[in-house]
Amino acid sequence: MDTSLPLLLGKMQGVFGYIVLGLVVLEWVILVVTRKMESNREGWVNIFSYVLDSIPPIFLGKVLIFGAMMWLYEYRLFTPGYAWYIWILAYFVYDFMFWLIHYLGHQVRFFWCIHGVHHTAEEMKLTVAVRGSFLGILHMPLTIIPLPLLGFDPFMLFIVEAIARLYGLYEHVNDHFDNVVGKQRRLEIFFVTPSVHRVHHAKNLIYLDRNYGETFSIWDRIFGTFQTEVQEVKPEYGLLNHHINSKNLWQVQVGLWKDLWRDLRTAPGWKNKLRYLYKPPGWNHEDGGKLAAAYREEGWRQLQAKQQQKKVIHLNPSA
Repeated sequence: MDTSLPLLLGKMQGVFGYIVLGLVVLEWVILVVTRKMESNREGWVNIFSYVLDSIPPIFLGKVLIFGAMMWLYEYRLFTPGYAWYIWILAYFVYDFMFWLIHYLGHQVRFFWCIHGVHHTAEEMKLTVAVRGSFLGILHMPLTIIPLPLLGFDPFMLFIVEAIARLYGLYEHVNDHFDNVVGKQRRLEIFFVTPSVHRVHHAKNLIYLDRNYGETFSIWDRIFGTFQTEVQEVKPEYGLLNHHINSKNLWQVQVGLWKDLWRDLRTAPGWKNKLRYLYKPPGWNHEDGGKLAAAYREEGWRQLQAKQQQKKVIHLNPSA
């Protein structure tokens, strides 16, 4: 392995970090000056969560992640090369893997305890994009690690990932910038927009577990997980029916794990204990629990009832 590659990779990650930091600070300053910031404290929790999320990759990334990818590359099934269209193909394959791993982060309780940290934020802003778990290295790197087996150069994949993450940063722009970026309805046919990603972060019932893509919305459309932002339902952020304080770093990082441990401790039998690890959040061993699909159905019924009531009032103002 060329020893200069890890050094170059490290420099590239450093440049990426400075770009992210610059954009985050810029938005933060604008929100403070315009008095649109709801909570500075939550913003600091986002930043400290990013630090905790970054420490394991800094010390282990080059050894474990990059090393595993280089090893898989030696046993690659194909050798697609470096033509421009291979870079585009690599981006699409990476984005699909992001969709898949992101989906598992919402459907598997163990992964949700890691990814759920990202969803504890109750205000949308760029710092939310870097709000991660101290165990994040066990989840999102799965997006990129297997891809060298398909013949994509690991260094190419890290560049693709950096570009995709910058796009992902943009998706977390604060709602108050909506007058600048707009809803972008035509663009969201193919791409994930800030509006599309707001739906993903929302705890409104009709929005639960929708829109897993990072760059492209096509995967959600293909697999039936896409939901556009509904005009009557303004996104509200955070976790559904939860006690975690989004401004408390300790609760944000360990709250979901404490809940999982409580369920594991009280579950009868090893089969049920294992089910709590791989079943979706909300599942329980007593009656199966209430999962996201049931909440969405309830949400749509409530919305349709409100819409029907508005029609009645419009037709008969004295009603």
